[in-house]
Amino acid sequence: MMSGFLKNRKQRHLQICLNRKLQVESGQTGMRHIELPHRSLPVTDVNKVSLEVDFLGYRLKMPLMISCMTGGSDKGRRLNKLLARVAGESGIAIGTGSIRVMLKYPETRSHFLLKALAPDLPVLANIGAAQLGEWDHKKLIEAVKSIEADGLYVHLNSAQELFQDGGNRNFSGWYDELYRLLDQVDFPVLVKETGAGIPPVEGIRLLRAGISYVDVAGRGGTDWVAVETLRKSKKHIVANNALRNWGYPTSELLLAYRRISRDGGDMSRAVNGNIIASGGLRTARDFAVALACGARLGAAALPFIRYAAEEGAKGVHAYIASLERGLKAAVILSGARSLDDFRKVDLRIPAEMLRRSEILVEECIRAEEAHMKVKKR
Repeated sequence: MMSGFLKNRKQRHLQICLNRKLQVESGQTGMRHIELPHRSLPVTDVNKVSLEVDFLGYRLKMPLMISCMTGGSDKGRRLNKLLARVAGESGIAIGTGSIRVMLKYPETRSHFLLKALAPDLPVLANIGAAQLGEWDHKKLIEAVKSIEADGLYVHLNSAQELFQDGGNRNFSGWYDELYRLLDQVDFPVLVKETGAGIPPVEGIRLLRAGISYVDVAGRGGTDWVAVETLRKSKKHIVANNALRNWGYPTSELLLAYRRISRDGGDMSRAVNGNIIASGGLRTARDFAVALACGARLGAAALPFIRYAAEEGAKGVHAYIASLERGLKAAVILSGARSLDDFRKVDLRIPAEMLRRSEILVEECIRAEEAHMKVKKR
C-alpha cells in the first residue's frame, strides 16, 4: 500500500499548485520582451495555415504538449486522465506524472495508464534523474513499456530536491546514470528541467549523448523551490525564499539555442529541431514566440491542470482552442505562410536580453574549443 507520507506530499503539491492565491509562479520568463514582426499586408488565408508538426513518429495537430504532472494522488489520477482524454481529442502530446510512485507501489499503475485515452498521439512517461540510480534500469524500462508509453521524460529537479524534506542531496551520478540508461533503451528519452532551465552547454552535451529532445523548462513558470517552501514551517521560509526564481529565464535560453541552431557547424546540427520550450508559457503569444525561436513544441503543465480542476474538459478544450487561434494569427500577422516560415522570422530583441543570451552561447563555444583540444591530444 502506498505510504501516507508520499501520498500526502503528492496531494499537498497539487493543492499548492491549484491554489491561485499562493505565489508559485514568478512570471519572469522574459517572453513578453521578445517582439514578433508585423505585416500589414498578410500573404495567406487563415484557413490554409497548418499548425501540424511531426513528433516522435506521430503527426500532431498543433505543436503543443501537456507537460508532465504530479502522479500518485487520487485527484492527480482523475485530472491526468481528463487531460489525456482532451489531448487525444485535440491532437497534442502529453506526459504522465512521475512513475516513481508506480515503481514503488505497483497498485498505482492505473494512475499512469493514459495511452488508451490518447492512442494516436505520443504519451510520455516521466521519472526524476535522482531515481535513475535508485532503480534497476531494466525494471524502469519494463515499467515504461507496461503503460504503453512512447518514450520517457527524465526530469532534472536539483533545486526542488535540495529544498524538499527527504530530497536527494547527491547529484554526482546523474549524468552517468542517464548515459547508462540511453545504452539500454529502445525508445526515445527526453530530458527536461523543472523551472530553472537547461543552458545550451548542457543541452548540447545531452543531445550528443543520445537524448531525443531537450526541454529547456526555464524560469518563469512553476517555481518548485516556492512550492516546497509553502510546505514547510515558518522557520525554514526565510532561507528558502532567498533561492526563489533561481535559474535562467525561458526567453534567454531559447534565444541562445536559436543563435546556435542558425550558426551551422556541429553544435547547430545537435540543436536544430530538438528543442522543446517550456517554463511559464501561458498565452498564445508566449507559445508563438517560443516557436519563432525555433522550438519544436511548446509545453506547459500548470495552466492545463488548473483549467481541468476548475472547469473540467470544457475549460481545457477552450484553452487549447484559444492557443490555436492565437498561433495561427501570429503566423499570419508576421507575414509567414507556414509554421516553417514562421520559425525563420526576424525578432525584435532588447539589447540586454540579447547580450545575456550571447553569454550562454559563448559558454558553449568555450566548451567546444576545450573539447576539440582534448580530441587532438
